Amino acid sequence: MLNLILTRCIKIQLLLISTAFLLAVQTSANAEQPLPSLTPAQAQSLSRDLVPYNSQDFFRQGKDSIEREIQILRQRQLRSIKPVLKIESVQQIKRPPTQQKP
Repeated sequence: MLNLILTRCIKIQLLLISTAFLLAVQTSANAEQPLPSLTPAQAQSLSRDLVPYNSQDFFRQGKDSIEREIQILRQRQLRSIKPVLKIESVQQIKRPPTQQKP
C-alpha cells in the first residue's frame, strides 16, 4: 500500500516537472519571435501617442523653475557680500573750544 502511494507521488511530481519544463520552453520560443517592423509614419504616430501633448509645457515649467531658483541663489549671494552693519560717515561738527578757567 505504501509502495502504491509512493509510486503515485513520484508520477505526479514527474508530471508537474515535465509540464513546467514544456511551458518554459514554449514561453522562451514565443519571446524569441521578432517584433514587427514599423514604418516611419507608424513609429511617429506611436511616439506621438506615447508622449503626452503637454510635455513641452512640462519641460518649460521645469526650466522656468530652475531659472527662478538660480536667481534666488544669486540674490542671496549678493546680499551676503554687502556688509551687515552699514556705517554712514557723518561730518563732525567743530565746536568752539571751551574756555578754560585759570
